[in-house]
Amino acid sequence: MANLERGATAPPLPTENVDWTPSQWERYVTKALTSVSNASTAWNDRTPLPTGEHVLGPLRSLPDEGAPIDEILARIDDEVIPAAAFNGHPRWLAYITAAPLPIGVVGEFIASALNQNTALWRIAPGATRIELETLAWIRDLVGMPEGTEGTFVSGGQMANIVAHAVARDAQTPWDQREFGLRGPDGAAPPLRIYASDEAHYCHAQAAELLGLGRSAVRRVPVDQHYRLRVDALAQMVAADRTAGALPITVVGTAGTVGTGAVDPLPAIRDFCRREALWFHIDGAYGAFAALAESRPTSLDAIGDADSLACDPHKWLYAPIDAGVTLIRDGRRLERSFAFHASYLHSAVSQRGPDLLERSPENTRPFRALKVWLMLQACGRRGYAQLIEGDLRLAAHMASLIKQTPTLELAATRDLSIVCWRVVPPGRWTAESLNAIQDAVIDELAKRGIASISNARLANGDQSLRACIVNFRTTAADLEAIVSASEAIGRELMGMLVVAAES
Repeated sequence: MANLERGATAPPLPTENVDWTPSQWERYVTKALTSVSNASTAWNDRTPLPTGEHVLGPLRSLPDEGAPIDEILARIDDEVIPAAAFNGHPRWLAYITAAPLPIGVVGEFIASALNQNTALWRIAPGATRIELETLAWIRDLVGMPEGTEGTFVSGGQMANIVAHAVARDAQTPWDQREFGLRGPDGAAPPLRIYASDEAHYCHAQAAELLGLGRSAVRRVPVDQHYRLRVDALAQMVAADRTAGALPITVVGTAGTVGTGAVDPLPAIRDFCRREALWFHIDGAYGAFAALAESRPTSLDAIGDADSLACDPHKWLYAPIDAGVTLIRDGRRLERSFAFHASYLHSAVSQRGPDLLERSPENTRPFRALKVWLMLQACGRRGYAQLIEGDLRLAAHMASLIKQTPTLELAATRDLSIVCWRVVPPGRWTAESLNAIQDAVIDELAKRGIASISNARLANGDQSLRACIVNFRTTAADLEAIVSASEAIGRELMGMLVVAAES
């Protein structure tokens, strides 16, 4: 600026770097579309994990002058795609990140172009209506009743945190928003939340962020199938009440991150009703499996939850990000989050709600659009078939593992996560066997066979873990992974034997 004041002039930006004509939009979007198409097809020619990390190099300094758009877009093919993981790959089974449906990718592009902030009705009435409609469709998919309301958030972590905030406000006999955790007289009892040993860490994180502290979350022991023990839950709630604490919420998990276990949701629901506790279901992974024919019957209790966290970007195959919190008594969302700030409202009449009043977010991206498009493209039956296909593939994989002499199934399969171990004959230390599991996972990735992850079992054993939330995965893919894990395990064990003998 000082140079400009002395009469110097800065070179102007090329017009195409700031605003585009229709022909420029067509030219550059077509170029980008080619990159997107190349990254979303020809799976036999690529591996699930990045193979081109060498292209990253050191971090560059920001250039003083703008570069041509063609040159910038070329970097997508040269620098971005080679160093990307492809969770659309049929053998991407490492984490609960789904292959995105193409129509969802298109929806994300359109939402970015519209750039709607869905906070207020008057600035985004169409987007607000689509979000409300999409939430109603999701409500119906999981079986929650009329009157349930929800909000789109970034993912399961935030969906659970929002639900915990609503549960805290609903379950305490004083005004949390006004007086906080200590209550109006400063002597309120400590609050308690209950979740299984296998539950996601986001529940402890929610307790931290809401001011309860991590110790407010009581970890309930699980049974041999990694499912919450309701008998232990009852004992813990009774003991906490005797000690002067105030139990408020029980979390039932519909698909744990490690093994995919589904807690006994009907029994938890009944316990919560008897004890006047908030029944929350963390269904970030497994809630939509309620659509499938071979679902665990415990999922039928989802409709009875006081709140539910679920992730369309998991088992509805939406592009990241798309999480949803549903609250059975929908009015409670506004009770927990509405502020009615004067600068956000006007006297102009409107036909719908301001969604920022149902959420901790003011700036709210148009997350619902891609999910709205996908739900119409597949319909209830289409999604039921896709999810049922993933469940059947997981059952097939578990069967293959059981039939392979040097492999063993490491945990009961409830949903589409399969955990197994390489256990060759002979006497091996637990440390050696755990090291072999890790090495097999690494070798599957290095050889471009598959991307899987690990799960730590209750006894401390390490296991291999595959999660199938991918409409491209086939039985042949899983057969190749099982066969390769067995062969690599034997190979690595042989190397250990040779090393020990020498």
